[in-house]
Amino acid sequence: MPSPRLCEPATLRRLAAGELVGSREPDGTLAWRGIRYAAPPVGRLRWRAPQAPAPHQGVFQALAHGPMAPQFAGLLAGMPARMNGQLVGDEDCLSLNVYAPPGDVRQRPVMVWIHGGGLAVGTSQTYDAARKLALHDGVVVVTINYRLGVLGWFTHPALAEADGASPAERSGNFGLLDQIAALHWVRDNIEAFGGDPGCVTIFGESAGGQSVLLLLASPLAAGLFHRAIAQSPVSETFAPEAAVNGMDSPLDSRHCGSLEVTARCQVAAGLAADTRAAREQLGRMPATEVAAFLRGLTSAQLLAVHAPGSVGIYLTPRPARDGHVLPAMPLPEVFASSSWNRVPVIMGSNRDEVRTFLADKPEHSRLLGGKLPLLRDRQAYLAESGYQSRAWRALHMDAIANAMAAGGHVDLWTYRFDWDELLPLPFVRPDLLLGAAHGMEMAFAFHDPSEEYDIFNVATPFNRASRRMIADALGSAWSSFARDGVPTPHGGATWTRRPIAGTAPDSLVFDSVRGGGVRMAAARQDIQQLKAALADDPAIASPTLRCAIYARLYLWHPLFEGHGNEAEYQQWCERLGCTQPASAFRPKLEV
Repeated sequence: MPSPRLCEPATLRRLAAGELVGSREPDGTLAWRGIRYAAPPVGRLRWRAPQAPAPHQGVFQALAHGPMAPQFAGLLAGMPARMNGQLVGDEDCLSLNVYAPPGDVRQRPVMVWIHGGGLAVGTSQTYDAARKLALHDGVVVVTINYRLGVLGWFTHPALAEADGASPAERSGNFGLLDQIAALHWVRDNIEAFGGDPGCVTIFGESAGGQSVLLLLASPLAAGLFHRAIAQSPVSETFAPEAAVNGMDSPLDSRHCGSLEVTARCQVAAGLAADTRAAREQLGRMPATEVAAFLRGLTSAQLLAVHAPGSVGIYLTPRPARDGHVLPAMPLPEVFASSSWNRVPVIMGSNRDEVRTFLADKPEHSRLLGGKLPLLRDRQAYLAESGYQSRAWRALHMDAIANAMAAGGHVDLWTYRFDWDELLPLPFVRPDLLLGAAHGMEMAFAFHDPSEEYDIFNVATPFNRASRRMIADALGSAWSSFARDGVPTPHGGATWTRRPIAGTAPDSLVFDSVRGGGVRMAAARQDIQQLKAALADDPAIASPTLRCAIYARLYLWHPLFEGHGNEAEYQQWCERLGCTQPASAFRPKLEV
């Protein structure tokens, strides 16, 4: 068991909400954990905009992380593996943590980390390693919790009517409103910790990167930050109609709008025989009764009607393009216009993004001892994961960067993370299973060469030198960007701004010397060009494999679904001589 944290007198701070004291980490970093930035969103405040916290009496001991939002336990919850799949967390989750370098220097750059997890799982508690940026780079780091899943993203007309909801609350984007509230707290309080409220960088990975894009788009976040870094972002948003009623889609998660969730809860409570009967019954109930039913459910009851996928993530149509918290347009259209929070931006993706999600799936691996994945067909896995990873970059990173550049935004830098120096163990081959997988870059972005944050257990003496080199390059690029708005990687590589179009180098590649080093390269992808490349790829000799990749990419994957269709799939089958229906390639889990 780790030693209990002790109050450090030098960390006493006086805020408007009262005094608080933190701790000194073994590495010398000063830390304040579990600081409330909003009132508990429970009871009458469930599904309401975040409210200011009540002042506290006495000196608050900011020594422990606040509770995580309710979620299914998994890799990102920081819980023992034996708890995976169990419901954990607490609705009283709106807290943040601050890490500062030792010393009394003022007006330091501030970096606010937003955790990922599909907007459904995760907690700031697992990202203490972000304090390494404070230790190595002299910045103040803030990590935040926010509402997740059905409690954080829930657009329901009955709640809006019964509660007399504000325009912000009608959006259902409560998790985003929490993030905005946390940024207000940073603006109003960070000076007490040595930070400069006029020099704030938001950064996050996966759904945290998605949150960065949402904050760039939201008019309610204007002026609250001054730089933005989106690591492996997801760029999807949904029309309010979809958030309420679901979508016409073959994917189960797309059907799960707020009315369907409510109907499932009615069935689970024994109030209806099936969801069809429940929806008819709910349609006859006054809004006040529907709202009372929903507010009377426990968080466990609300989550239990969802089926968790990888690391506990469950999907619904979220966030909603409500026209108030978020513009009514899809994000590419927003960023091609002038109506967004134009600040210097870094965006990028990892070369092998989807391997994090494919490595242990039954379509590709068998689990030795129920835990250790062994690939069934190495060539098929590498081909499919390659196309899906390129599609992630094309649709969720390059399309956004292209829109920003086309709209005249010049302070834009893009990257690709290629580091894959994993130990090539026989049979298991983690270097192939994962490669430069989704999430692999986070330890390096935290300037954490020892990889305190090592969720994949990849740090070995074998790759220590390359880890340190990439951590110095990536961490210094992030902190220099936070300091002056221009990324300057340690090691001498020059990172040029992204050109609008063309074949010139557009992105900085972060790789070990063995893989080619840190260098500029032409890395942009296009979702439709990928389809043409797949159709003619000479490295994929099997027609069945080619059709399987098409189906799992363009028909069955929630991040890319809608960019192909059943009719086009049939044309591929006729041309290639494949006799399998698209349903034969449907994965057992959507995420």
